[in-house]
Amino acid sequence: MIPFELPSALAEDVQPGADLVAIDPREHALDCLTDYADILYGDIVLVPFKDNEPDWPNTDRDTIEKFAGHWSEIELGDVPRLGILTDSFARFLGKGDDTSVVTLWQNGTPYIRQIGGHPSEAAVGIVMDAIINDEPLQTLPAVVEPPCEEAAPKPRPQPANDNKPKFEPIDAETLLGMEFAPIKYVIPGFVAEGLTILGGRPKLGKSWLALDFGIAVASGGQSLGAECEEGDALYLALEDNKRRLQDRLRVVLPRIKRPNMARLSLQTEAPKIGAGLIEALDAWRKSVPDPRLIIVDTLAIVRPPKGKNQDSYAADYEALSPLQRFASEHRLAVVAVTHVRKAEAEDPLEMISGTNGLTGAADSILILNRTSDGPKLYGRGRDVEEVEKALKFDAGRWSVLGDVDEVKRSGERRQILAALLGATQVMSPAEIATATGMKVGNVNVLLTKMVAAGEVTKAGYGAYYHPDKTAQTG
Repeated sequence: MIPFELPSALAEDVQPGADLVAIDPREHALDCLTDYADILYGDIVLVPFKDNEPDWPNTDRDTIEKFAGHWSEIELGDVPRLGILTDSFARFLGKGDDTSVVTLWQNGTPYIRQIGGHPSEAAVGIVMDAIINDEPLQTLPAVVEPPCEEAAPKPRPQPANDNKPKFEPIDAETLLGMEFAPIKYVIPGFVAEGLTILGGRPKLGKSWLALDFGIAVASGGQSLGAECEEGDALYLALEDNKRRLQDRLRVVLPRIKRPNMARLSLQTEAPKIGAGLIEALDAWRKSVPDPRLIIVDTLAIVRPPKGKNQDSYAADYEALSPLQRFASEHRLAVVAVTHVRKAEAEDPLEMISGTNGLTGAADSILILNRTSDGPKLYGRGRDVEEVEKALKFDAGRWSVLGDVDEVKRSGERRQILAALLGATQVMSPAEIATATGMKVGNVNVLLTKMVAAGEVTKAGYGAYYHPDKTAQTG
């Protein structure tokens, strides 16, 4: 073997007295970059070299050679040419036009060079931070500032809903100066990054709604009237089988111009929380280019059993905490589907089955419910605005009719117009209330608005008629 001086960073793994000939630098370098490639989702490549350094001015996608061979096929002189071609800055920066190469040529430490796209001051620091946080090596060398022309990287924004249990006090002045990344909505207006509980009565359509979320994200389509950014989604349909999932997909997907569903992963079995679920979710996260949404349907199947002497609240909180931490750490949206109690509650959040430990551990709550006014979806959370929408279910898909109050008022207006249209003479508010079953006070309020809008004609004090009819006073 040709003598080769190990870079200082790679030599850190060599024990004193070890036989350096037994450690092939080609194998070690390729191992390092393979680990990084798993994080950055890139291909191992050979970059052009000139005068013993990467020829960056002449480096682009056309001049880079893709490497897919065995480490023994690499010439020792080509070891510094090894690198990763990556477009995965979208994972960290929310943009997809940064093409870069990560190499180990400079003293064996990760060196990042942008070769295409719009430069970002934070790109190098953020990707380096991602490499370090994922810790692909047991002992990662200290990161040095790469000699590039970009300005110094800015601190990486912190997740806005990071609720990890830790005791690290921070003074208010420092907190005021910190930069936090904005909350990312996966289903705009309804589901944001973090853990969301989706509760509803059995057979009401929770699973149809959850599947709609997954389809919208995987195809970059719409859910509940909101446009979703395309990304990768995982749906754990733990109460279904593959045949039933296929049937559901065929019901909701259009037969003509059907979107490509390759970015929606489906699974009908999963381990429990604390027994491999988080590890399985993390493996999926690392296997796809842009993980955005994970749906667990239902929570009851994956939640760990309650401890023998464990308090119910503590059991519920601890059951969900690992999912919440996972979602927050990786800035993903995790939707856990569960049931609600049969009894109505003044506060919709109290309808979730179990103790307040479940709602306390989650970042957001969505309640799918059906009342005398029809189906509706109520939502509330730490980082999302309160929402209450009237829904309609048709052919396996939920759609939004509008705000609950507005839809209810529209329905009441139609009742008033129907009563007036069927009357043989002008009607008083009390007579309208009797005919429609509404409260007189509500009728008075709506009549005032309807007269102003030209929907109802006022014949005199306490006398109203439909504008399509001639007023008749008896």
